[in-house]
Amino acid sequence: MHDDGDKGECSTLDRQKYDPPGYSRTTFLRNALQCVIAAIATGAVVASIPYWGGDDFPLMGLIIYVAGMVFVAMPLCLYYESLLQSHEERVERARHMLAT
Repeated sequence: MHDDGDKGECSTLDRQKYDPPGYSRTTFLRNALQCVIAAIATGAVVASIPYWGGDDFPLMGLIIYVAGMVFVAMPLCLYYESLLQSHEERVERARHMLAT
């Protein structure tokens, strides 16, 4: 999930050409996933601010981070992965249909 896009056998142009709705869905979900992860991390940091000057461990920040990643971000990651795989399959199917 770097700036150069998702890896796969198909190029970005193939994905846009052969399955435009799938490409826009995967792009939207990737951006939403990045925003959700950033929001969870920000919430954990904000919850730990009161503990920065003391000797106590910021347990609430850790709980927010772990719970958010496990119960919110992980299902989104799994959904994103399945959406990306089905999109790549549709692109491959369309490429083979046009090639024959």
